[in-house]
Amino acid sequence: MLSLQTSRRPATQGEAEQALAQLDKQAGAYFGCDAGIAGLHPLQATLLDRPALSLRLYGDGLAIQAHSALGQTLLDRPELSDWAKTASRGQGQHPIHSLRAFMAAFAPAPEVILLGALPFNAHRLAAAEPQSDDESLGLLFFAEAYWQRDADGSWQRIELTLPNLAAATPPVVTPALRPISKTEPQDDYPPGAYADMVARALVHLREQPLVSLTLSQSYRRRVSPSLSPAQAFARLRQANPAPAAFFLNDGDGQCLFGASPDLQLVLRQRVVEALPVCGTVARGPGPVGEAESFRELVNEDVDAASLAVCTDALRNDLAPLCEPGSLRLLDRRRPMSLSTVVHTVDRFSGRLREGADAWDAIVATAAPVMVTGTPRRHALAAIAQLEASPRGWYGGLMVRVSADGDALAGTILRAAAIRDGLAEVRTGGDLMADSTPAREEQESRLKAISLWRALGIEAAAQAASSAVAALKLPARVALHDAGDPFPAAVRETLQGLGLVIDAAAEVDVLMGADAAACRRLLTAKPRRPLLAIGDAALRVLEQAGFAVTAIAPEHGRIMRATMTSEALASGEHSFITARYASLALADHAALLPGWSVWAHDEQQRPVLLAHTQDRVVCLLFRPDSLMSSAAALQSLRAALAWAANGI
Repeated sequence: MLSLQTSRRPATQGEAEQALAQLDKQAGAYFGCDAGIAGLHPLQATLLDRPALSLRLYGDGLAIQAHSALGQTLLDRPELSDWAKTASRGQGQHPIHSLRAFMAAFAPAPEVILLGALPFNAHRLAAAEPQSDDESLGLLFFAEAYWQRDADGSWQRIELTLPNLAAATPPVVTPALRPISKTEPQDDYPPGAYADMVARALVHLREQPLVSLTLSQSYRRRVSPSLSPAQAFARLRQANPAPAAFFLNDGDGQCLFGASPDLQLVLRQRVVEALPVCGTVARGPGPVGEAESFRELVNEDVDAASLAVCTDALRNDLAPLCEPGSLRLLDRRRPMSLSTVVHTVDRFSGRLREGADAWDAIVATAAPVMVTGTPRRHALAAIAQLEASPRGWYGGLMVRVSADGDALAGTILRAAAIRDGLAEVRTGGDLMADSTPAREEQESRLKAISLWRALGIEAAAQAASSAVAALKLPARVALHDAGDPFPAAVRETLQGLGLVIDAAAEVDVLMGADAAACRRLLTAKPRRPLLAIGDAALRVLEQAGFAVTAIAPEHGRIMRATMTSEALASGEHSFITARYASLALADHAALLPGWSVWAHDEQQRPVLLAHTQDRVVCLLFRPDSLMSSAAALQSLRAALAWAANGI
């Protein structure tokens, strides 16, 4: 048995970041749990920048390469020389058996590690017999030296060596990117076509023996020749810290990096934990937006069912490896907030039975239900039939296995693979029989945003309406209080936009519900452009002929507003806002001539209406509320600008 000497020294974060930057030019890997739910996700990281060996997996064995003097010496030692011969491709040895035998050759020390990535098709490793073809099923590096971060954020430099070994040679340096490809990148689907494919898949779900199905699509973009993948990864980690952040330079011209929400397996002292993730909603801005996002997600029955299926299916995968009766659900639908989205997470654990190990758990959960479906065999067949391109790394695993038997595995999601000047980002989602195709396409595109930002090629934000883009706010507004409960808040909000409150201004702003006071302003001559807020907006609509009714007061109600295609207001497509109301449009209220709806709520009820000829805008929400997002305030700003300038 080989016993490697281990040395440790304290290191700084700056040293680790500098080492990570060098992975642009040399083979190596990073795997870190940079964020997550306190108490569930083990915050730690490993940065391997000096591999001694690389082990590339194939169906019929391993391709083994030494990267340093230590690596070559290890292969020449009696403990590994015969192993290297039998583990090589074409020798009839199953690659998982070879990996198990390799780690067993070392004393069971936690510092002795393999770190790397397995692609989606690594599920083929579950086959009992070796399979002969040239498709790579993964790449693992055996560490000679690496950086380790603990839960407190402290770094250490760890180096391993053999006694009396000559000084190690530098690692093999290879360019991270090969010459720029001349191929014009193409997405798998144009906008809308992925939803069409999902619609076909829903028919498949109803007709086939499938409980769930996860489908995906790839987006491809050209990247700048000067792009540093390591810098892009650093931007991604800063903007979107995640439970499973990873970077891999395979030493053959490809870099893979990502920030996945799914830390799939945590194995410590023979206890295995799984943390399936399902359900995705855009994270709203600020504390209120975040809370509303969680409310929307937790109340989504389809996502709750999808997560339950994922958990039960993953439990089914691990059950044969665990002691009977040891599998227990520890957490259900715990909310997890990342930078751009929110998710829910289950957690369960079990104790491995005698004879089972980390490699068994990794193989059993490769191509997990979260990225395939249930049952897996039928899901894999549907994926091959429905998807437009091979998955590559998407849905694979980033893995770290140590000689003492502990392991981590993270699902490769929210990832970019860069080769020959082209970046591929693949995203998808779990479908149930009652999933909505349009929502699935929206979710798929949402999941790619953080990668485009990191790569510096994020699709441009929706262009503001050209009619409003050139408009400017009025310099002054006249503020009229018809018994509003929060007049000072409205005044401060308008002043915060840089407006002067002046009775002789060119635009009127009306607030409050007093019918007589509102009527006096509306019948005054001459009439100026008008913006009405809250119940005052309902009084304006009532005066215009809309059916308005008194209701039991509904105050401090949070809602999500969505802009319509008719909106002349620039800003975000949807936003969180607050409603204070003692009046409402009657359920049967029809849109009157000349009026258009610029925004509606979740029930498709109008919340922002405008009469373009009369230059009147009615906001049925309160942009002055602290519960309202910045985008709600932007809708107020744009409405004022339009009222002042017209079209």
